[in-house]
Formats: sequence, structure tokens, C-alpha cells
Amino acid sequence: MRGSDAEDSALQPASRRKTPVNIYLRRQFPLFSSHLDLAHHYWQRLLCPDDMALDATCGQGYDSLFLASLGLKKLFIFDIQKKALEMTRAKLQNCTTELSFHELCHSKIGDVIPQDSLTLIVYNLGYLPGSDKQVKTVPKTTLESVQTALNLLKAGGVISITCYPGHEEGALEETELLSFSKALSPTSWNVCHHSFLNRKASPSLLLIQKQK
Repeated sequence: MRGSDAEDSALQPASRRKTPVNIYLRRQFPLFSSHLDLAHHYWQRLLCPDDMALDATCGQGYDSLFLASLGLKKLFIFDIQKKALEMTRAKLQNCTTELSFHELCHSKIGDVIPQDSLTLIVYNLGYLPGSDKQVKTVPKTTLESVQTALNLLKAGGVISITCYPGHEEGALEETELLSFSKALSPTSWNVCHHSFLNRKASPSLLLIQKQK
């Protein structure tokens, strides 16, 4: 489904939504068809209407749009590029969720958001499609942001990171994130990494959950 009908349906809480979420996602297979489809499945299972979440790298705004469709209490939205925030704001103009936009690097999330407050923190790494590819996430600030994000999560909260190892910087970013997450204490954190084994250098999904 395309256009405003799809977006309006996606923005409604699940209890009032007429169009099933799986149609909005255009699922092609019974379980999942892409890393984003899989990520959205996890987010939908995790989040409740009284939760707060963060889209740390909003890009074109599609992740924020999906998160807003779940009827959250509040959604924080970050991006270092003004263009990305404008694109995202346009998609969310009919949203009833409280929105908080910030034109800041994702490494600055701790300057705005209180500790132990978020149920979900989303990262979609790389560059803004259709924009300057030199403006992209890099390992240093991404690791700084994820380290901060650990302290922003409530018990049971999740950090969801989509990595893009198809280019040199993205491959290094994924490698360093995996190394960092493997070192997290298993008594405090659950970590898993989803990747398509038969798709060369395809995007992957890293999930880090704070234990209760």
C-alpha cells in the first residue's frame, strides 16, 4: 500500500487500526522477508502504549513512522541532518504520540533523555539515502552512543541496531559493535545477532536487551 492511506493506518494504535500491520509492511513470506521486517516484528512484541522509545538515527523517517503506529507515550527522534528531521516530521504530521525532535549526533542522546526511561532504542546506521554519502554514522560516535544507550534503558528494554556491512565504514562499524556487545555481562544483558548467511554483505540486526 502506498500514499497517505497507508501512513494514516500505520499511525493508529493497534486497537483502532483498520489495516493490518503485516499489510503495511508488505510482508512477502510467512516469517520475515528482510532485516527491517524482522526488527519491526520484535519492536511490535516489545512495546506497549505507555512506553517511551528513541529513534537515534531517523533518516527518511520510516522507523519513526512504524514506532508511532504503536501508540507510544513519547517518541524521541534524533538525526544530525536537518533534512532527515524534516522528512520524518512530514511523515508524522498526523501522529498522536508525543514527539521530541533533536538535530543532534546520536552520541548526544544522554544530554536529552533521562536514565532508565526507554523501552526501545533504535539505530539504523549508514547514510541518508539520496543524500551526501560522506555524511554517515561512524564507529567512534556509534559506540559512544550505544554505551550511553545502555544507561537509558528500563529493565527489559532493548537496543535494536541495523548494521550495513556492504561498505567499508559499515563493515568496520558492525565488527566493532559485535566486539563490544560480546563483552557485555551475560548476567545483565542478552545479546543476539541476526544475519542472512546466504546473502553476501547484507544488512544485519543486532539486539541488546537489559535483563530485569
